[in-house]
Amino acid sequence: CKDTVISIPETINGYKVTGIGNYAFENFTSLTSIVIPDSVTSIGSFAFWDCTSLTSIELPDSVTSIGNYAFKGCTSLTSIVISDSVTSVGDSAFEDCTSLTSIVIPDSVTSIGDDAFYNCKSLTSIELPDSVTSIGNYAFKGCTSLTSIVISDSVTSIGNYVFDGCTKLTEIRYDGTMKQWVAISKGSNWNSTGKYMITCTDGTLENEYSRGLVFTENDNGTYTVSGIGTCSDTEIVIPSIYNGGKVTGIGASAFEDCTRLTSIVIPNGVTRIGDSAFEDCTRLTSIVIPDSVTSIGNSAFRYCTSLTSIVIPDSVTSIGDSAFYNCKNLTSIVIPDSVTSIGDSAFYNCKNLTSIVIPDSVTSIGDSAFQNCTSLTSIALPEGLTSIGTWAFAGCNGLTSIVLPNGLTSIRSYAFYYCTRLTSIVIPDSVTSIGWDAFGYCRNLTEIRYNGTTAQWQKISKDSDWDDNTGNYTVICTDGTIAKNGTVTPN
Repeated sequence: CKDTVISIPETINGYKVTGIGNYAFENFTSLTSIVIPDSVTSIGSFAFWDCTSLTSIELPDSVTSIGNYAFKGCTSLTSIVISDSVTSVGDSAFEDCTSLTSIVIPDSVTSIGDDAFYNCKSLTSIELPDSVTSIGNYAFKGCTSLTSIVISDSVTSIGNYVFDGCTKLTEIRYDGTMKQWVAISKGSNWNSTGKYMITCTDGTLENEYSRGLVFTENDNGTYTVSGIGTCSDTEIVIPSIYNGGKVTGIGASAFEDCTRLTSIVIPNGVTRIGDSAFEDCTRLTSIVIPDSVTSIGNSAFRYCTSLTSIVIPDSVTSIGDSAFYNCKNLTSIVIPDSVTSIGDSAFYNCKNLTSIVIPDSVTSIGDSAFQNCTSLTSIALPEGLTSIGTWAFAGCNGLTSIVLPNGLTSIRSYAFYYCTRLTSIVIPDSVTSIGWDAFGYCRNLTEIRYNGTTAQWQKISKDSDWDDNTGNYTVICTDGTIAKNGTVTPN
């Protein structure tokens, strides 16, 4: 037969035509359309393989099965309607149908075979009916125009590399809950494609997050990231949902010593970053902390020596001890108004930190909080500050002047020890005690401006050697001056 338009008879020699055999029209490149009678129940494997001029086909209700490779390579086929009687779409049934833009799959179909729509580059969307329970390996691989797909909650298994190469896929709409989605059996790299969201009936899941992380379930059904596990990513994205539950925390030492880690994205919903969570992540250069985080644990970013900047959100109320200890390349940090305390050694040895603004909400600065921040040239201390810890600014030899706020009651031992360039300081009359070596080795200190009288200054409790090896300073009071040697000169 050389016809380009073929009509298959319902009977021949008095017998019904019930099937189209394997390879029946294989490589019939001039065939443009075909009419299949209602008597046909099966379309064999390779039946229309490489019928490159076939543009459309309608399968009658009598057809129950479409064989493997049945329409593979029908590159001109633009649309097809599958009848309600078909129960399965065979392996590679429509593979390489590169012009296929739409297909209607009826409720009778229960399975989509391996490679069924592989490389259907013009297919933009597809809806799988409630009857489908399984999607085969590579079923939609290479569907580069596919932007969305609807999957019913009847699906129990999704094969390997199902959406591989679907670079425009932005949404999978799933007709079930997040827990149901997570429970589906999925093959390796089933989702190896670009970014897309999985929209469930009770929330949304991200596709693009790092695999292999270890999670621990909390008592309330939420999850905490507890370890790096088998994840080998250098740029880690933590999901907002795991196993159907919200991810609310990063556990203690979760990423400690992960020296390959360069960046991490923490999702909204995480409220706490645990102790030593990122300690010794020496290649970590950037991190985004979401507004949901309220606490940064002790040593959370200790020895993150490549970290250059960080923005702490308004939700954080405390910065733990040694939180940014020895982050020696950290140049700037913004501390929000929500923070009330800065822990011991929080920014110890952050040698490239040049300036910092501490908000009015902070009432205490811990021991050694900014010790050895040698590039720190200025710091604004808040009016609400009541205590400065020992060694708090020791070794900050870039500081030239400092104003201590009203309300501060004590300057503890070694608070400004070895600030060798400090030339002047303003001390409020609320201060009642100055600790041991508080200004020791501030060799260029020439002026202490005190907001009280000479008598008040003399009543301040001062430990021995509070001014050991300082410059030849003068205390300027409201009613006179006091020399370092104790000589009082009234105004």
